[in-house]
Formats: sequence, C-alpha cells, structure tokens
Amino acid sequence: MRYALFVSALLSAFAVQAAELTLELEGKGMAGNQIRVAVYSANAPEQFPSDEKFYRGVVNEATGDKLTVVITDLPPGKYAVAVYVDNNKNGRQDKNFLGVPKENYGFTNDARGMFGPPDFTEAAFDIGENAATKSIHLH
Repeated sequence: MRYALFVSALLSAFAVQAAELTLELEGKGMAGNQIRVAVYSANAPEQFPSDEKFYRGVVNEATGDKLTVVITDLPPGKYAVAVYVDNNKNGRQDKNFLGVPKENYGFTNDARGMFGPPDFTEAAFDIGENAATKSIHLH
C-alpha cells in the first residue's frame, strides 16, 4: 500500500500540466460557414501555416459573426494559430490565381505577412500552465 502511494505521488509530481486556450473569433461572413482553426507548435514552426500539417485542428460551424473556440490539453509552450472561413466547406482555403486567399482568415496577434502569410514568430504566443485567451479578427 505504501509503495502504491509513493509511486502515485512520484508520478503526479512529474505530471505535465495542460492548459486550455480560448479563441475569440470575429469577422464578417462567418455566419453559416465552417470555421477551421489550426494550432501550430514551436516544435515544428516550419509547418505554419500549412493546411495539412499542424499540432491540433478544430472545425466549427458559425451561427453568427462571432465564435468562441476552446482548445484543451495544450502542454505549456509556444504556439501560433491560423483560422479561416471555409465558405464552400471543401476543407481548404481557396485562393485566386495569384495565391491571394478568397476566404476570410486571421492569425493570432493579428499577424499579417507582407507578401504571404506571417512567420510563426509573428503569430506566436506562450501558454503556461494556466488558461489563455486570444482574440483573432478574420479579414
């Protein structure tokens, strides 16, 4: 019995705390469309903002031009988030012949790239062991 208590106490001492990230999304044209959220980790910043490679992804239907999305169980670290409105629900962000997005999008820190998406470092933020909240405006 003592051994089981000791092992339990030892494991809980080394357990990694996981945080909750609340994203407050806002933008015209969200209502009635799928909102695709991708969370990227600093462990693979080169994947930002890939449509296919990300740490965690969430898809929600928006009923209005505001939506709150909660991502749970994120270990402490550095993250960046990319969001877009999937108007035609095809699972990818549509772009014109020049590569400019035709569907609204946004990044954490309201990061914007000059000729393309921003770098991971521009959209990155830290999450500790406590809950965090970020606002993203979709343009």
